[in-house]
Amino acid sequence: MQSNGIIFILSAPSGTGKTTICKLLTQKLPDLKFSISHTTREPRNGEVEGTDYHFTSKKEFEEKIERGEFLEWAKVFKNYYGTALESVDRHHLNGDDVLIELDVQGAQSLRDIHYKAVFIFIMPPSLEALETRLNNRGTEPASTIQERLKISEKEIQLSLLYDYILTNVDAEQTTDHLLSIITAEHFRKERYKPSSPDLDNLINDEAHT
Repeated sequence: MQSNGIIFILSAPSGTGKTTICKLLTQKLPDLKFSISHTTREPRNGEVEGTDYHFTSKKEFEEKIERGEFLEWAKVFKNYYGTALESVDRHHLNGDDVLIELDVQGAQSLRDIHYKAVFIFIMPPSLEALETRLNNRGTEPASTIQERLKISEKEIQLSLLYDYILTNVDAEQTTDHLLSIITAEHFRKERYKPSSPDLDNLINDEAHT
């Protein structure tokens, strides 16, 4: 019988380098499935529909909320973001591992319903480094960057909601650490599937004594 895959929730303050890490992770772990979020915000330069996000209108997003199509959703910076149930379940039930990129608000909502997943938070080296990265993107005015930094401080305060915390000083190294977590989670005793009936019987007998 095929077992379900593992769902990994990945969060990080804006500008921490999460997008770069996910791209590196795709190269190093091509079998990992990514859940593509829906959003009502406008695409940034270089973003591709169906690869970075599913870009949708506010009306269509709210209709999806009413139909109960989202695992979680949140409103951030006047825009909606959400994870479609179908995009997660299709891979998960097929035995594939799934990575979901979520903001802290979305991750907290899943924690509140005791959603079965592995929660990973990526921390910036410092708030100063985070501000530098946001400024270097050159995509937003100074007022928006300051607003993002205030939200980042609140997100960092909630990092203890997560199972793992990584500091992204070097994207390659952080990706390798992330790979180590994914590998280790497969070897948890509760996920162990004995390769033969006799081993299974021994383990089950011991568990019930």
